[in-house]
Amino acid sequence: MKNKSKISLQELILRILAKKRACKQEDVTEQIEILLDENSGNNRKVKPKYVVNRTIKKMIQDEMISQHDTEQSSFLSLSSSGRQKLRNIKLSSQNHLISTTWDGYWRIVIIDIPESRKKDQDAIRYILKKAQFIQIKSSVWISPYPLEHMMINIKTDMKLEEEIMVLVTNKLDPMTEQILMEKFSTKKED
Repeated sequence: MKNKSKISLQELILRILAKKRACKQEDVTEQIEILLDENSGNNRKVKPKYVVNRTIKKMIQDEMISQHDTEQSSFLSLSSSGRQKLRNIKLSSQNHLISTTWDGYWRIVIIDIPESRKKDQDAIRYILKKAQFIQIKSSVWISPYPLEHMMINIKTDMKLEEEIMVLVTNKLDPMTEQILMEKFSTKKED
């Protein structure tokens, strides 16, 4: 149960930081404190400020966010792994805003990441699975869902512009299309 609360707190911090290039750490802490107080009242044993600052410190250590200190204040910004974590959270949620009705276009992702970047290979595979892509060949994934913009952003964030190709097409041979439609149990929009 404690871990679920921590994940929710991380998600709140990531969502706040995703809205701007950088935010004052004290502003982020204050926003989260207000949200925590609204949701739990004054029944907390530990002060929200302590919990928030501890979570921020852990997220900095995990390189999800970056801390930039100036003479007047400390600023926080989202790192590329933080953006990736936020995408994973959004994809895992039950209410993400991606249409599950097929629009007639297939999104094909072709991956050729060298073994020297094994962590990136694993991260991309994880994201594709979370986004409900199906692996049709060792380096080819396909989905009927409109996720091409997300994949383009990911390849840019991870500096994999040459290693990942994203294709959108409405032309497949009829037999392949039928097999894929059965796998996704999709119905074409009229």
